[in-house]
Amino acid sequence: MRTTTLYYLTRTLNNTKMKKLTFLVICTLLLLSTLSAQQPIDFDKIVVPEGSRARTFEDYLVQLSWMNNPANKTFDEEIKIATQEISIKKWKWTDDFDAIFNYNESHFIQDFIKQDDEVQPTTLFTVFPRFNFGARISLGTLINNPKEKKKAEYELKITELERDQEKLAIRAKTLERYQNYLLSNEILLTRKQAEEDSYQTYLLIKEKFRRGDAELDDHNSASTSYYNAKEKFISAKSDVKVAIIQLEEMIGIPFADALKYGPKEKSKSKK
Repeated sequence: MRTTTLYYLTRTLNNTKMKKLTFLVICTLLLLSTLSAQQPIDFDKIVVPEGSRARTFEDYLVQLSWMNNPANKTFDEEIKIATQEISIKKWKWTDDFDAIFNYNESHFIQDFIKQDDEVQPTTLFTVFPRFNFGARISLGTLINNPKEKKKAEYELKITELERDQEKLAIRAKTLERYQNYLLSNEILLTRKQAEEDSYQTYLLIKEKFRRGDAELDDHNSASTSYYNAKEKFISAKSDVKVAIIQLEEMIGIPFADALKYGPKEKSKSKK
């Protein structure tokens, strides 16, 4: 009886250990998958660097937006300033560093001025040491200079982060305006087809009305439908032009030039 109880107790303990081990393995795998998913952003993919060829038309538009926006160039200048500031802080301790060198007057006369033979050399070597050297630096400088240098490094990092944040904003804004252009263009094509269909229907009803095969209400209804479709078509053309203007505000060049020189995309780039 005691053997059976011990067997079941051992089995229960083993099962408990296996469950804990399984739980730890699952948690480890979940943690590893989470860490692998948290990859840092490659900002060279957010905005293709100047001088590199964009692979897609969208990336090309984003690249143009970043390159041709004068406000974005201030980040490069601010980073240069912050980098120089770090270099200045690195050597700022030299501002409070003083060095003193003293050459003993007696030895100076003996070494550099010709003396009469009657003068006893021993009278010239009465003061020691021959020369001395001293240096002085502020203790506060030694303590605060590394902190000031660290502060300058933080300021550089903040500027770089602000530039990266601006890259994200520029990409989002540029792609949003490009998508607005694509949507407006698709609507224009639909409105154009609707206008053509309405016009054909209007011509058909007009001919029937001339022959007496259609009522006046039919003629008026077809005429109204046609002119409504025509109005929507004209409005859609205007929407496309406005979308292009807004996109050109971002990219800094005519959209026609972007279509000409950018990567070719059969379905999206064509107007």
